[in-house]
Amino acid sequence: MRAVLPLVLVTALLSGCSLFGSKDNNMPPSPLTKFKPTLILKRVWSRDAGSGTDHRHLLLAPLVSDGRIYAADHKGRVYAYDADTGKRLWKTDTDTPLTGGVGGGDGLLLLGARDGRVLALQANDGKVKWRAQVSSEVLSAPRAARGVVVVSSNDGNVFGLDASDGHQVWVVDHTIPLLILRGASSPVLVSGVALCGLANGILEAIRIRDGAPLWQATVAVARGSSELERMVDVDGQLQAMGGMVYVAAYQGRVAAIDITSGQIAWERDVPSYAGLGVDTSRVFVTDDEGRVWALDRSSGATVWRQTKLRYRGVTAPVPFDGQYVVVGDIEGYLHWMDRADGRFVARIRVDSSGILSPPLVHGNTLYVLTRDGELAAYRIAGATP
Repeated sequence: MRAVLPLVLVTALLSGCSLFGSKDNNMPPSPLTKFKPTLILKRVWSRDAGSGTDHRHLLLAPLVSDGRIYAADHKGRVYAYDADTGKRLWKTDTDTPLTGGVGGGDGLLLLGARDGRVLALQANDGKVKWRAQVSSEVLSAPRAARGVVVVSSNDGNVFGLDASDGHQVWVVDHTIPLLILRGASSPVLVSGVALCGLANGILEAIRIRDGAPLWQATVAVARGSSELERMVDVDGQLQAMGGMVYVAAYQGRVAAIDITSGQIAWERDVPSYAGLGVDTSRVFVTDDEGRVWALDRSSGATVWRQTKLRYRGVTAPVPFDGQYVVVGDIEGYLHWMDRADGRFVARIRVDSSGILSPPLVHGNTLYVLTRDGELAAYRIAGATP
């Protein structure tokens, strides 16, 4: 049985209505398995970063940049902290209900709103630099590079806004299916190209400078007789490394695609809406039921599969310290797995509200933001005796 996720009819996009509640699935979470921990984890600091997502299905992910970590809540409050100490540097209340962020680039913090507004804040002091309007709700983090802010709206359009004042430079229109997941992947900007996942199972490359479409690659093909069966959204975060982009689609596949040509190097039938993580030799992906896979980055071959987190609303995996892989879950746990074989090496509960956004890794620190707005930093303190 597949997970039941928050869905949206195209006719309800502007209002942001969800056909389901905020829970990620209708199956009871797999019980936590017992194991002997081999790592000792230390909470370095923890801060209250607002009121979180208000238990809506919002991926308000934090951002780490230039020694700072930035977080936002659904009420429009944005916070900056010293990434090492957790000291709060500034707070800005935008008075705007936020649904997407935090993104960055070109010295800006970028956020999306329920009513289709895009906000740009100065990263150094939190002052609002400009506000712009796109065609519908923004559920992912905008990104900026080369003087252009790239924004995906939930009606399928991709916008290029001038980073200096927010005026529209270009727009690429897309037709999306009648029924889609409530969510969107953030654009990945690399080498002058914006890589954008779409709700029709397509990955598209767009030239950042002028919005010219360069290529499209099919990650998933809609099949089935009902609109629910035909959903193929590319909603999980994309990852780019070594001239390739790695992408996953709901009820579709994981694929490695050449950024220059759009040619698919390999693909695997591992459907995912949570997304994936990448390191130098492996791709880590959480499938639609919460199983965590490790695939060979060059061939897509299975290295291992961890099956004991099914239906726990598991986030995309993040590699840590070259030796571990970490995921969060809907009950607020962080699960640490050995990169070599997927066995559990540590587990810690951040809080009981749950974790929707994948953890962030910067240096030797892992950061996580819970649904209630708790922002916490963890490090490895050593091995167990």
